[in-house]
Amino acid sequence: MTRILHTLFVAPIGRLPYALLYPLADVLSQCLWWSGYRREVVASNLKRVFPEMSEPELRRTARQFYTHLAEVLVESLRHFHAGPEELLKRYHHVNPEVLAPFANKPPGVLLSCGHFGNWERFAVTVGAALPLPVMGVYKPLSNAFYNDLILRTRGKFGTELVPMKRVSAWMVEELGRAKAATLAVDQRPLDPNKAWWMEWMGQETAMHFGLEAFARKFDMPVVFFGVRKAKGKPRGYWEVHYELITETPKLWPKGALLKATYDRIEQQLREDPAHWLWSHTRWKHARPEGVPLHHVEVPRDSEIPREQP
Repeated sequence: MTRILHTLFVAPIGRLPYALLYPLADVLSQCLWWSGYRREVVASNLKRVFPEMSEPELRRTARQFYTHLAEVLVESLRHFHAGPEELLKRYHHVNPEVLAPFANKPPGVLLSCGHFGNWERFAVTVGAALPLPVMGVYKPLSNAFYNDLILRTRGKFGTELVPMKRVSAWMVEELGRAKAATLAVDQRPLDPNKAWWMEWMGQETAMHFGLEAFARKFDMPVVFFGVRKAKGKPRGYWEVHYELITETPKLWPKGALLKATYDRIEQQLREDPAHWLWSHTRWKHARPEGVPLHHVEVPRDSEIPREQP
C-alpha cells in the first residue's frame, strides 16, 4: 500500500517544475501552521532563546520557519528524480578544496554541522562535491519502503550511509581509509545523565560528545560546514561553506571542539533564525542533579600547544 500511495501521490510532486513546487510549499506551510503541527514546541524554543524578540517578531519568525520546513519537504521529494547537475547548481559547495589535504590521509576528517538549511540536500549532494569519500549517519525508519528509498536517494551520488548504532564500529573498521565522516551535533541525547552539558543559546543544553570523542580517539581533523541562502538567487538556492576548526584535536581542551562547533551553529541561528529545526524538542531535558555544567573556552591559535615532533 505504501508503494502504491507513493507512486500515485508522492512521487509526482517530486517531478513538478520548481515554478510549481514552491507555490505548493506555500500551501503546505499554511496547512502545517493551521494544523498546529508542533506549534507550541516552535513557539517555546524561539521564546526561550530570543527573549529580546517581541511577540509579533516571534510569530513572524515561526511562520518563516514553517515556510522553510515546507520547502525542505518538497525539495526532498525532488531528490528522488533530480540529477547531480541540477542539485549541485542549486546547492553549491563553495570551497570543497578545504578538504583536499585530507583526501589521502587516513583516517580522514570529521565534518561537523547542525540541522540548518536543507540538511537533506546536503546529504544527497555531498558525495559528488568533495574530494574524498563521505559517510553520513542515519536513523533507520520503521517504514521499510521509505527507509530503503531514502537510503538509495541519499547515497545515489556516492554518500555512504551508516546507521547510528553502527557508527563506532564503522569508524574502527574504516581507520585505514581516508573519508569525511559527517556528524550533526545538535540532536538531543536520549540520556541526560550521560550527556555533556554546556550553555548554548543562553540555555543549559545536553549535547552528544561523539564528535569530540571520535576526533580525540582517532586524531581526526574537524571541519565545520555552514549553510546559507545564496544571495541574489531565488528560492531553493543554497551555499555550503567549509571551515577548518583544527588539525590537532588532541591538543585542544576537553569540550572545546564541541563548543567551537556549537558557537558556529549559534552564529547561523542569530543571523538567520528561521532556518534551523525549531520543531525539535531540543531542550526537553533539564540537567540532572549532580551532572556538571561545563564552562569551556575555545582557545585562540596562539593558546594551542604545538604538536611535539
